[in-house]
Amino acid sequence: MCCTNCGRKLPEDGSPCICGAQNGNFNTQPPQNFQALPPVRPVTPVHGMLKRFASSKLFFMCALLFTVQMVVSAVSSVIEVFTVLQNQAYLLERTPVGTNFNVEFNVNIVPVQNILVLIGLWLLYASAKKTDTPFMSTAGVTLFKVTEILQIVGCGIFCGMLLLIGLLVLLASSGAPNVTNYTGLPDNIAILIVGIAFVVGLVLSVLLLLYSIKMLGVWTSLQRAIQVGVLPKKLPGYALALQGFSIFCDGAAMIAFFVLNAWILIPGSLCSMAARVYVIRCMAAYNREVAGMEATPVM
Repeated sequence: MCCTNCGRKLPEDGSPCICGAQNGNFNTQPPQNFQALPPVRPVTPVHGMLKRFASSKLFFMCALLFTVQMVVSAVSSVIEVFTVLQNQAYLLERTPVGTNFNVEFNVNIVPVQNILVLIGLWLLYASAKKTDTPFMSTAGVTLFKVTEILQIVGCGIFCGMLLLIGLLVLLASSGAPNVTNYTGLPDNIAILIVGIAFVVGLVLSVLLLLYSIKMLGVWTSLQRAIQVGVLPKKLPGYALALQGFSIFCDGAAMIAFFVLNAWILIPGSLCSMAARVYVIRCMAAYNREVAGMEATPVM
């Protein structure tokens, strides 16, 4: 039963509502169509920190450069495909009739994960820029979690395939010790090289799997912080290190494109390097914000 004057829940011992003692109204009969108001969502300093960070110029530049990098890479891939098709058509015109000719080319498709990350970045920025509410939407972080889940599934399948292939190779080599290889190296040396490559690939896959699991926990904590205003987890240091390693790989790829005269792919590498530099800056700034909130406990 609720008080008809203030809407408070009446005491279970049958005593009148406190508002009646204050105002002289001891009406304890509940209204016929009384509807309780929905609970008010509390606003904490964490909400303000996250909203301020996601609407900053640094976050905007990170999303913008990531967008430019994906667009340039997609355009470069399309141009590369048309170039290959033109070359194949040129060769086909000069190939005698009846000659077997296989048309082979690779198409670089932008991974679905990168598209989800891009959409998530812009959803976070758009949500943070809204001034009519102190809260943000968790849709962008949900997309981040989806990408990590896809990464976990992919790494798990890849690790399983590596283990299966390694087992098959081990069984085959044990049954046929004098295996002929095409490397020009002795059989034991060739098997050793293959074994080292297998172990390195498996270790890297497991590390990437553990990294994705860790990042899934980070995104989950950020999603909860957006919802209820608790302090989120910091981004792990190896996440920044991985971005730095990716910059090194992009630089090596750009050098390779330059040597191979693949000029159309160089702008994509440059944009990727610039985007990752801003990703590192953005991640470091986020950790500083969280550290600042840790130094000032949220009441």
